[in-house]
Amino acid sequence: MAVKHILQLAGNKMGLNPSDSAQRPVLLRFLNEAAFELYIQADLPGSLMEQVFKVNGDQTISLPQYVGEVRAIREMTSMIPWSINQMRPRYNQSNWPDFWRNWRLQGKRPLQSSITNESVMIISVPQVDTPNLTVNITGRTADATSLTETVTMNAKSVQTQNTFMEPITSVTKSAITDYDVTITDVDGNLLTTIPNNDLSAWYQTIDVSTMPWLPTSNTSLDHYLEVLYKKALPYLSNDGDEFPAQGCDHIVANKMIQVWAQEQGNVQLALAYDQLNTRALARKNEEFNRATEDRVGFTINPHDTLNPRIRPRRPGRYGGYGATTRYGVV
Repeated sequence: MAVKHILQLAGNKMGLNPSDSAQRPVLLRFLNEAAFELYIQADLPGSLMEQVFKVNGDQTISLPQYVGEVRAIREMTSMIPWSINQMRPRYNQSNWPDFWRNWRLQGKRPLQSSITNESVMIISVPQVDTPNLTVNITGRTADATSLTETVTMNAKSVQTQNTFMEPITSVTKSAITDYDVTITDVDGNLLTTIPNNDLSAWYQTIDVSTMPWLPTSNTSLDHYLEVLYKKALPYLSNDGDEFPAQGCDHIVANKMIQVWAQEQGNVQLALAYDQLNTRALARKNEEFNRATEDRVGFTINPHDTLNPRIRPRRPGRYGGYGATTRYGVV
């Protein structure tokens, strides 16, 4: 069900009316905080998606904004799985697995493309549908390490007063809109997009410079990867917005009660609803997985291959047990 149903469920228990213009913002505040806490707690049924992406090598890429956390990757044609690492393992030691078939997560950034021409930015909307809509850009300029400029969208296209350069740390807008907000450079290159149903722009940035492919593909079968990812959690505000996991309306509503009880200082009520939500999530996952076949893969412990010359131990020369090598018992 949609946000309308969740607000009604929670509002009835909290004594708030989602149709009241003064009480609805309060419910939405509790809703989005509860949705975030619930969404990061587990991979809820229906929250994972698969999609095929064409990726060229020797570069850094940004996945679409609807892609949240990446869970697994494999090549489409060979079905060989890929590794997913964060940035820190690269600086521990140099191992070959880190240089081959590896995605290195570099975190999230507000721009989907890097700035190639440091100049003013052009902010555009298809229609001026929201009165007094403002767009905020925070980043580095020639005279400031971090500067925030607020642009009022009183026209379809408005340019910034400042010349921004990397890094851009935040791109937000003041309200949910009917249309997406796009930001380009002076050459017309798209830098980022703020979705109409969200308040900010964030993209998962990945280093794919170590993948075994060239910067450009030679055949129609090259450079395609299957990616298992978690849907990005949008900002929930309209009655028709959906929480990105089906059948969780009552759980989200009860999570709202928990957040509300915490703010009221009612610790016992908050703990009770926390236990209720945890139990409901476990039962939801159990129900979802009852018909599935779960496979477990076993691999050799790397400790057993540290020294290939060591063979099974046998009695030593002087009665004890020693390690047998190619040169005899030691």
